[in-house]
Amino acid sequence: MRFLLKVLLLIFILLNINCVSFAQDILNNNTNLINVDIGAQNITEELPEDTKTEETENLEETEKTEEENLETNENITEENLIDDNFIMDYSLIDVMPFEPDTNLLSVISNENNFENGIKSHRHSIGIDFGTTIFATFNAPLLVNLFFKQEKKQTLEGKFGFRLTYTYRLTDKIDLDATFGLYVLNTYYKNTTTEYFGGTYAFPLSLGLRLYFNKKDRASGFFLLPKIGATIFATKGREISMTDGNTIKKNSTLFDFYVASELGFRIDMSRKLGINSGVRPFIDISLLDVGVSYSYIFRFIPLPRLAIGILF
Repeated sequence: MRFLLKVLLLIFILLNINCVSFAQDILNNNTNLINVDIGAQNITEELPEDTKTEETENLEETEKTEEENLETNENITEENLIDDNFIMDYSLIDVMPFEPDTNLLSVISNENNFENGIKSHRHSIGIDFGTTIFATFNAPLLVNLFFKQEKKQTLEGKFGFRLTYTYRLTDKIDLDATFGLYVLNTYYKNTTTEYFGGTYAFPLSLGLRLYFNKKDRASGFFLLPKIGATIFATKGREISMTDGNTIKKNSTLFDFYVASELGFRIDMSRKLGINSGVRPFIDISLLDVGVSYSYIFRFIPLPRLAIGILF
């Protein structure tokens, strides 16, 4: 029993010694930490004022940059939200493609291709050989058929031409103007006198040419109501069969008429696919019918056979 008590006493003593040493170690560590904090405070207190201001300025600058970065990030997120909302505001119906207007497309294609409409051409100018045919063939044939002479022809055609011009007012209406010249020789003889003369005629006319076709073109069949006039200047001499005296006979005659002309215009380049620019045409009139101041009734077959250009 005594031996056990001695052993327990020895163990108790050793435990006390270890606890005291452990407590001393803890106290030593605390004192070291306190000394480090005090040394750091002393060091900071010993730093100069310039270094302190620089550090504070750097801290302020970093804070400002951080704030600016935050603001920019917020703006970017707001813009992204706006774009997302902008896209999401539209439904599928809003972005569906619309059906094109076929009428509008046809009008645009016609304007671009100049196939129809007033842009195809505005003016035309040509030479009419119908006046040549009238002066050299039609008129002499009819007059000589009814008024025959033994020695010479009663009427002999020498020369004739006419200039034509049209100005396009609308798609199917042209203002038509003509001016020409033709020359005829006249002769007659009876028991008392013999006459030799020359006639210079200046025909002119103004009218509206109305086209009839399925498209807006100034070509095809047309009706041309017009007013016109012809100025005849004659220069001749009359010889008396009894005494042989010669008498000069010069005169001027003015004839006014109202008539209608039926014909058609051929745009020769349309079949080749040329619908604009300078291109040729042919005008052919079948009849010219009306009333005349000097001759009462006016009837001219094939009054117009013109070749010219559209532009």
